[in-house]
Amino acid sequence: MLAYSSSASGQPADIARLQRVQAALDGAALLVTETDMHGVITYANAAAHRYFGYSSEECIGKTVLELTCPADRERLQQQVREWVQQGLRTAAIENRIVHRNGTLFTFLWSVTIHYDEQGHPTHFTSIGHDISQQERLRQELHEKREMLYTVIDNLPVGVFWKDKESRFLGCNRRVLDDAGLTSFKQIIGKTDFDLPWHKKAPIYQHSDRAIMNTGPKLDIEETLTRGDGSVIWLRTAKLPLRRNGEIIGVLGFYEDITELRHQEEGLRTFRLLVENAPDGIGITDPDLIITYANPAFAAMLGYETLTGKVWLDLVHPDDRPRLEAAMRQPQRAGIARITLRYLHRDGTIIMVQCSVPVLRNRNGRIVGYASINRDITEQLRAEEERQRLALQEQVIQAQQAILRELSTPLLPIATGVVAMPLIGTIDSTRAQQVMETLLEGINRYRATVAIIDITGVKVVDTQVAGALIRAAQAAGLLGAQVVLTGISPEIAQTLVHIGVEFYDLVAKTTLQEGIDFALSRRYAPQYVNGRRMQLKW
Repeated sequence: MLAYSSSASGQPADIARLQRVQAALDGAALLVTETDMHGVITYANAAAHRYFGYSSEECIGKTVLELTCPADRERLQQQVREWVQQGLRTAAIENRIVHRNGTLFTFLWSVTIHYDEQGHPTHFTSIGHDISQQERLRQELHEKREMLYTVIDNLPVGVFWKDKESRFLGCNRRVLDDAGLTSFKQIIGKTDFDLPWHKKAPIYQHSDRAIMNTGPKLDIEETLTRGDGSVIWLRTAKLPLRRNGEIIGVLGFYEDITELRHQEEGLRTFRLLVENAPDGIGITDPDLIITYANPAFAAMLGYETLTGKVWLDLVHPDDRPRLEAAMRQPQRAGIARITLRYLHRDGTIIMVQCSVPVLRNRNGRIVGYASINRDITEQLRAEEERQRLALQEQVIQAQQAILRELSTPLLPIATGVVAMPLIGTIDSTRAQQVMETLLEGINRYRATVAIIDITGVKVVDTQVAGALIRAAQAAGLLGAQVVLTGISPEIAQTLVHIGVEFYDLVAKTTLQEGIDFALSRRYAPQYVNGRRMQLKW
């Protein structure tokens, strides 16, 4: 580009030769210039008009920098200085020149540097080849390649390619991030043994060789240790990498399925819980056709499977309207809960407590219903039994209260006189009842004489005798005299035989005698705790 025009010797032969060279240069498609050591053009062939927009004569005197794209000028000057400093005689450079109308042409220049005897540069001869078309193609190719890399880098999957020795030839940004690297240059030429997942490198490389030998393989599920030490699950696909039909390596794609694996594990756990749940669990579509039912639900109603059945058909006809109303309730607020009657396959009624969650998609549209059914048939039966037993217990207690009243009746037969006729067997419980009833009656009726008639008592033992003595003593503390009537000869012999002495009791043979005695004693002086008391009636 910098050129210095050499002068002709002036000889006819030389002139003719120069003229032929000049003609050849003017007819060539190449752009030829000569400049002096300062970059001023001293010669330009006819092609100058095509590329510079100036005739050959107009170019003389202009500098190379004037005709160079401004963005390339500094680089051109720096390059020329380096050539001269290194003493180069030939060099090549690529830059852009500016046409008079502003059009840019990209040229590849072959430059010859001429020196004098002292080694100083004198002029430059430059031959330029228009590579604008190639540059446009190269730029288009670069743009397409950049676009391709942009697309690959923004894919949600990892993409990588290796040579036949499993050395990385390239990858996208996802693989680079997983490796903990920042530059693609850091991974080029490396193998899996050089990366964070080196422990699994033998497995990966064995897979690479198998792919190159046998062909593509899809859905390879494997783990990968990332640069930060975390382990993720991958679903990988690999296929042979070919060039002109020849296998030169392996191309791989992978997606991170860690979250999916966790969800699958969760679903497996959830399904295990649902499958083994004691409650009947079912799912229906929007038309209430059952799409899933766990074993407990099917067994609850006596079927092997409920899939495909209409939910409402399993419900007692009288409960269907309530169920339909309950299914509309979750659309307004929460999960509906309802007690339902199901029809067992054998015709029996199954009572359940049913929860009805509504199922929606991401857009909020109803896609079905779930039902959680707890069989409360036995529970209700047990509750009914409990209530029945409680009622029976209440009846028994009432009966016992009546019997107690009937077994220990206290009758006021005259002012200050009460009588208690006893019938049947007297045990310790009844003896206590006798005392309580007797004392309560004495206090209530302000009695001074209490007649206890044992005509209906068939057996009087030490326990019964002791109870009667204690009752008499307690009555005495309240100021009443106890009269014991109805003692049969058998009971009298028994009492004598067991040595019972009734110090505080008055004994009479019949109830009538006891009443007569009581009535005659109403105005007699009475003794309480050894003190004489006159009773007033």
